Amino acid sequence: MKPMMTLRRFVLAFLCSAVAVAQDPAAGKGPDKEVAAQLAVLKEAHADKKFANDARGVEAIDKLLIKAKAGIDPKDQQQVVKALESVLATGKLRPPDQTQLYGGAAYALGAMGADGAKVLKEAYAGKRYPDKPEWVPLREQLLKNLGRTKDESMVKYLVDQATRSPEPALMAAAGEALGNFEESKEALRKEVVRDLLVKYGSLSEMASNLGTNIEAQNAQERLAAIKGKWNATLGKLTKQNFDTFRDWQTWHNKNKDKPW
Repeated sequence: MKPMMTLRRFVLAFLCSAVAVAQDPAAGKGPDKEVAAQLAVLKEAHADKKFANDARGVEAIDKLLIKAKAGIDPKDQQQVVKALESVLATGKLRPPDQTQLYGGAAYALGAMGADGAKVLKEAYAGKRYPDKPEWVPLREQLLKNLGRTKDESMVKYLVDQATRSPEPALMAAAGEALGNFEESKEALRKEVVRDLLVKYGSLSEMASNLGTNIEAQNAQERLAAIKGKWNATLGKLTKQNFDTFRDWQTWHNKNKDKPW
């Protein structure tokens, strides 16, 4: 082989390699000093047993989220997720009316795909945040941000929470979270719509019963909590717009086997 041709091929291969690296936003970034600095701030705030620095911790989370969205080294990304998991899973438990640090961590994890989804589900399903009325607002945030991850492996879990949770606010939050899957494949969207409508119909029927029986009252309470958010999610998943179960049922019966 002629030396000139060998040199040309070497140069071409080098240029192609350089272009590939330039097109990969995470390639060659390496550790980010600012990420390390904000992780240190977050760690200190989280460890404060008097909770005096929680606002600084939330500020650090905001900065880390901005960094992550802009693109950071995969190892830095792992460290950020690990730190947020630590906030939710360890340390002295904040009182239920002082959960801004937990809310900040949940929101950031909602932007981190499957890695964030795993942490959020574990936080919701675990025993650290009791299934008691005072913890419902935080648990709502965990569900809503679980949906924001757009991790389709969590759809079944969210449907279960939407249709089986004994707490109306959590049913509403899980139903709202499912609206994040509006770009998922049609088959998945149809499954979610079908399952929500089954529960929606059951509640509507029970709520319509005359009298003051406890089942009717409970159904009315649940309907009041979920109706707006479930209608919004059904609208996102079907590209339709209805306000009542009867209208949704009529449309679904006519279109469930058609392309959406």
